[in-house]
Amino acid sequence: MLPTTLCPACDARTLFRSSPRTAGYKKASEAALKMLEGLTVGKVEDARDRAQLLSVLRPVIASKQGGYEDLLGGLVADAVLTVMPSAPKAPGVNVDNVRVAKLIGGTIGDSAIVKGVVVQREAEGTIKRAEKAKVVVFGCSIEASSPETRGTVVIKSAEELMSYNKSEEALMEETIRGVAESGAKVVVAGGSISEIAMHFLEKYGLMAVKVVSKFELRRLCKAVGATALVRVGAPTPEEMGYADLVAVQELSSRLVTVFRQEEEDAAVATIVLRGATMNSLDDMERAIDDAVNTAKQVCKDGRLLAGGGAVEIELASKIQALGAATPGLEQYAINKFAEALEVVPRILAENSGQDPTEVISGLYAAHAAGHAGAGVDVDGDKPTKDCVAAGVLDAYATKVSALRLAAEAAITILRVDTIIMSKQAGGPKPRAPGPADGGDD
Repeated sequence: MLPTTLCPACDARTLFRSSPRTAGYKKASEAALKMLEGLTVGKVEDARDRAQLLSVLRPVIASKQGGYEDLLGGLVADAVLTVMPSAPKAPGVNVDNVRVAKLIGGTIGDSAIVKGVVVQREAEGTIKRAEKAKVVVFGCSIEASSPETRGTVVIKSAEELMSYNKSEEALMEETIRGVAESGAKVVVAGGSISEIAMHFLEKYGLMAVKVVSKFELRRLCKAVGATALVRVGAPTPEEMGYADLVAVQELSSRLVTVFRQEEEDAAVATIVLRGATMNSLDDMERAIDDAVNTAKQVCKDGRLLAGGGAVEIELASKIQALGAATPGLEQYAINKFAEALEVVPRILAENSGQDPTEVISGLYAAHAAGHAGAGVDVDGDKPTKDCVAAGVLDAYATKVSALRLAAEAAITILRVDTIIMSKQAGGPKPRAPGPADGGDD
């Protein structure tokens, strides 16, 4: 009986059938994964070494932002090393700890690293700077609490109105005084700050910052080591965080609030990107995101492969030899698997304005002569170059993951034999009788 799977959304049942195509693809994918282990050309021995880390990050950024790989690669390397735990802990990177703040204005050369968080709005009130400050974070608004049920207050005279307002002001002043007496210098609110609360924050010399995004508030808590409180009141010492400097700065004609940590291992690092348009900043942010994820993979597995399509051509050559030695119909699927690997150098050649057929033939000739590191030369006059000597490298873990996922997707599609759709029993619903059928007018 054929294996089947059922789709719960549409009641479609898919029948799978084994065939020479699927067997050949599976054999080729397993062989390719084994061959990759023998194609490594180096290894990042120490992920905390900036030079070794930069050698891996530069090609990743150059694939999307050619010409800025040195600048952006240095920024990413510094940010990654900032959030990386010190020895004797194993090196590792949490991609959420490397943030990007995009500011329109200036040039890409004005970009910088901030050890901490950059909130893209200025502080509320007149206090704009606090040094060596304890930070208290409220995940709610700082305002008078509302009762759970509605009520009506009848005020019969001006004295009653004044006393009603004074009692509310006294309660808010007592709350803000408790926060100030706890030693806090900076108050962060996850919602609105009422005018009366802002008045007493100014009175007791507290710097107020409003952060409306709950995700940004969570990262701020991680950066300063604070706990987001759900009620407004005096915090305990364990609930407060610390920042060496909290200040409002002007960057590209825009006021931002910087929470800076001067310690060696900061919990969060922010790359402040400067540029002329938001589209260019978005492109650079995507390149930085790729580089940070590559750094994360290198910390787990530091092995490196030749880039520029060199690995794909070498695998295609070896798999073609495997197909020639395989009898039966499977050899056709194996040869097609090898042909599919040519897509990487082919796209590189097309994007660089070269003839893809000429480039691929030149790559096959170079690899047949024993140059396993020969890849596409997108900048020079020749179609091929030694990618290992040029420093064009790929992370081994990334290449293995991409090859495995692509092979599994192709094999799953090839295994699909029939899709059976189930329909509701019975025919269409009968028409309602009308005048032509003898019904009532």
